[in-house]
Amino acid sequence: MNSLLSERNNNGPSDTERNMAGNSEIYWNSYLPIFFDRMSMAMRDHMTDSVADYGLTSAHAVYMIAISLEGPMSQKELSKFLDMDPANTNRVVKVLRDKGMIYDDRVREDSRNYKIHLTTIGKELAEKAMNDTSEWMEGIMSDIPLEDIMNMRNTLIKILGKMNVDLEGYMASEYTNPFYTYLSTNPPKDGWLYHRSNLSEE
Repeated sequence: MNSLLSERNNNGPSDTERNMAGNSEIYWNSYLPIFFDRMSMAMRDHMTDSVADYGLTSAHAVYMIAISLEGPMSQKELSKFLDMDPANTNRVVKVLRDKGMIYDDRVREDSRNYKIHLTTIGKELAEKAMNDTSEWMEGIMSDIPLEDIMNMRNTLIKILGKMNVDLEGYMASEYTNPFYTYLSTNPPKDGWLYHRSNLSEE
């Protein structure tokens, strides 16, 4: 320890301290991408569990959720809304149609101008996937103070803003991923955070 202090006093930060600082920077630069990836993976896995009994995965669930949130859409609108490749949308739509989760309102078989709707069971399953995911997230956050959650939310939005310089315009677009859309709320009064804040005041 004395040799480290002597080296720092005489020559500035020691090699050991510089290495420690460098390792810390590498850790945090790696940690955030890993955290986001793990969070996304865990959410997808949980959403898959919600719809697995119907032979579906989270990749299918997000399309049903999108239609549930925004109403009937064309395949092109769905692709833009979810930032998905049209070819992927075409594959998912085929599976959902075969499973009886969606139908379209085309007048003729060869018509290209139509909207995709949820069937009754599709609506129920979309609602289940959203509720299950919300309850799972609520469980994760249940013992974290509301103030900490709001601070984390604001920090994450700042990070997203630096990752995507047009984040505000992106969220304001009619073609927006629903999960990004909800980041723009602060939060809605019918949302879970508002409910928690009321409980904390009782």
